[in-house]
Amino acid sequence: MQRFFRRLRLSQKIVLPLLGVYLSVFMLGLVVLGHWFTDSLQQNFIQQIESFAERVYQDFQYEQQTLETEIELIANREMLNQAVEQRNQGLLLQILLPVKSVLKLDWIKVIDTQGNVLVDLRNNSLNQAKFLDEVITSTASRGAHLVDLVDVESKQQVLQVITNGIKSSAGLLGSIIIGNLVDDTLLQKIAAGSSKHLIVQRQNRVVAATLLAAKAGTWQFPPPNLLARRITIDNKNYLAKSIVFTGASQSLTITVLDSISLLEVTQWKLWEHLGLLFLLGSSILVVIGFLIARTITRHLKAVTQVAQRVTQESNFDLQAPVTTEDEVGILAISFNQLIQQVKRLLAQQSEANQKLEVYSQTLEEKVEERTQALRQKNILLKDTLQELKHTQSQLIQNEKMSSLGHLVAGIAHEINNPVNFIYGNLKYTDDYTQQLLVLLQLYQKHYPNPEPEIQNAKEEADIEYLTEDLPKMLTSMKIGADRIREIVLSLRIFSRLDEAEFKTADIHEGIDSTLLILQHRIKFQSVDAYSYGEASYAKGLVEKRLVNRHRPQISVIKDYAEIPKIQCFAGQLNQVFMNILANAIDALEEAFHNGLCSEPIIRISSGQVNENVVVHIVDNGTGIPEAIQSLLFDPFFTTKPVGKGTGMGLSISYQIITEKHGGSLRCVSSPGQGTEFVITIPIR
Repeated sequence: MQRFFRRLRLSQKIVLPLLGVYLSVFMLGLVVLGHWFTDSLQQNFIQQIESFAERVYQDFQYEQQTLETEIELIANREMLNQAVEQRNQGLLLQILLPVKSVLKLDWIKVIDTQGNVLVDLRNNSLNQAKFLDEVITSTASRGAHLVDLVDVESKQQVLQVITNGIKSSAGLLGSIIIGNLVDDTLLQKIAAGSSKHLIVQRQNRVVAATLLAAKAGTWQFPPPNLLARRITIDNKNYLAKSIVFTGASQSLTITVLDSISLLEVTQWKLWEHLGLLFLLGSSILVVIGFLIARTITRHLKAVTQVAQRVTQESNFDLQAPVTTEDEVGILAISFNQLIQQVKRLLAQQSEANQKLEVYSQTLEEKVEERTQALRQKNILLKDTLQELKHTQSQLIQNEKMSSLGHLVAGIAHEINNPVNFIYGNLKYTDDYTQQLLVLLQLYQKHYPNPEPEIQNAKEEADIEYLTEDLPKMLTSMKIGADRIREIVLSLRIFSRLDEAEFKTADIHEGIDSTLLILQHRIKFQSVDAYSYGEASYAKGLVEKRLVNRHRPQISVIKDYAEIPKIQCFAGQLNQVFMNILANAIDALEEAFHNGLCSEPIIRISSGQVNENVVVHIVDNGTGIPEAIQSLLFDPFFTTKPVGKGTGMGLSISYQIITEKHGGSLRCVSSPGQGTEFVITIPIR
């Protein structure tokens, strides 16, 4: 290659590298441009399928909302309430058969509060099918409003169902369940007017599809919540996007398919045009390059001849002729000046290079030393600042909890003494009262005709009413004293200042004491909330106004399993329960205030997994966005308004569980689906 390059003429040496560079840059630009256009086309297809998938999800939600509207219209009919109350199946059939036909429902089922089936109406295709609806029927018998999915046994069919309670002024009479099949007809209705296909899966099996070939095999569809990607079905390429439609206990995976044959043809034509453009541009560049090189080399030859003579003869008095005023002429002038100064410049350059080399070595060493020192100081400063923040937050929280514990224990001790005195004397007071009442009855029996003065006093005092009401008063006083003792005991359990710092404790006892302390926030309250008027699904408008509403009592559902006592810091563990439960109550109040939760519920369950005790605390609030879930346990991070949160509760709870107990604290949440905190603590 070097020999070949040396044999070339000057014009060729100028042109060939420049042509190589220009053609490389031109080809690279065309390749980048082609990839940009093809990526733009592909992104456009992906955006289209993403938008269509969002529309499909909204259509499924609209079907669900339609079922909710229909079931409320059915459940609120007065004749239906009378038929359920009388258990009149004939009247129920008379009412529901026209409703099923008009609303085009696939399933209507009416049950009483014991779960007994009063009416079960189905489409002809489902008459002999067995529904796996035990869970939803059991839930519906309690009058719950539930949205869920029901499988058909031995068939690849799924129904979207809604439950609603049937109530009268006397209370709950039963429940009604309605549902529609998620089948090919529904998918064709949703996909009408587009070239896209829909496939619905349930537990890795195809339930319904608008593409017949999709039912004949097993395909690897993309996971939900990821970008669309290519798949091949029946030797045809598609872009596939999966979404999840969830019910109360089950979910469906809906995959949208769009053929990419048109995209591939468009991309291929684009590359053909870019190839032709490259050939045309290359030809033009070659011709222009050789013309420019020929013009430049003609004047350079004269300068080259002078340079050769100067080199051979070492005669620096020679001058190159200047015949043009362009760059070549400027080069000749500069070359003439160079000849005159070359000796002096060579000497100065040699001396300057030596000084520069010495200075460069010294400067590099100093810069490296200074940089290393600054880097070490920066790392040390960051570590010190982080440790200071952590220690400060721990000291503040420990001092607050210590003061709170001493205060609670002192109050509990001061209350406990007079309460024990009252509670202990109530039994003797009851006994003495009973003896006096017996004695009074004996007097009335043996002296039926007392003196007028005694008779007047008896009538004025209403002895019969006193005899009947006095035991009730003593019983009420005893119940009140028992309640005060329970509260005092819960305060003592929560504070844990009368026990060793690290010992065996009952987790259920700590949760119950925390719930008792938070009882004032759990019970029925009056709050301001938003009331929603009629909604227009076509325009997406909802009327919203602020009204005063009464928040119902938060339902606390306990599902405790048999678990052993564990060795722990009981007081600090109670602090964790307090932080998580208080946050759950805040979330439920916010959801109710915004009109997103009409029945606030907190579920607390426990169990033993291997050598660990696991506690689940779940609420049905608005949930936590994924973007901030990773920041929940960071110090000073809070989503509450200024003055209502410090951002330290969950951070300290995380440190108590992980560092002091060797366990784990996780948060599982989805927007609109509530929040679950999972506490795992080793038994030993």
